[in-house]
Formats: sequence, structure tokens, C-alpha cells
Amino acid sequence: MPTFDVDPTQLIVFKIDDEYLFSHYFHQQDVFDDLQEYYNDDAYRFEVPAAEFDTVSNRLEDAYFEPAVVTELEPYCVVIDKYDEHAEILKNSVANWERSGKRFFLIKDDLAVKEAVERGATRISETDFVVGL
Repeated sequence: MPTFDVDPTQLIVFKIDDEYLFSHYFHQQDVFDDLQEYYNDDAYRFEVPAAEFDTVSNRLEDAYFEPAVVTELEPYCVVIDKYDEHAEILKNSVANWERSGKRFFLIKDDLAVKEAVERGATRISETDFVVGL
């Protein structure tokens, strides 16, 4: 019987306090259905309590995803002026907040960070701001 290898898709998961956050559109309806209880419709993200993350991580791995837990948020944070166009940046964010006339975004992965910078955002590491969710 033939066999084949499937490279898993890396999925960045942010550990913030006692919760794991990630944003992903699952094409496989069964995977979304399995994780739907963790989906926050208002924030467009999954929010998994720490005590339940191993179970969720195993389900993701079964669906050929490779959860990569990130605790250092700064490389994934960008900032823009409060009134700048931000719809395209927002759709790739896991969290966003406002402070000091600026809008901050925690972006879902490295590629989306690069795209946000190309759209005029600044990496938070290149500013005087710090991450503060």
C-alpha cells in the first residue's frame, strides 16, 4: 500500500496569561466543528483555556497542523496611527487595542506582519511603545 508524507501547516498560538489565542480559517469543517466551543465570534479568534490546550493541540496535530506556542509577542506586534486605514491589517490580527492615539495589532504570523508593514504599519520594536494587552 502506498504511503505519503504530509508536511503539517504551522499555526502560531499566542500564550497570554492563562489562555492560548490563535486565528485561522479552517477549510476542514470537521476541524472547525471540533474547536467551535473555543471560537469567539466577536474577536474572530480561538481562545483556549490553558487547562484545555493539550486536547486542542492534539486535535490540531491530527488535522496536520503544527501548533507553535509563542510567548514573546513583540515580533508579532505592529502599530499605526489611530485613523489610518487598517481593515487589511485587522483581518490578519489576533488581537487589537488603542492607546495614545495609536492602534496596535497582534498579528497571526510572520507573513502577515510583513504584509502589515508593507501597508504602512510599524513594528512595535521600532517604536518607543511596548506590548500591553
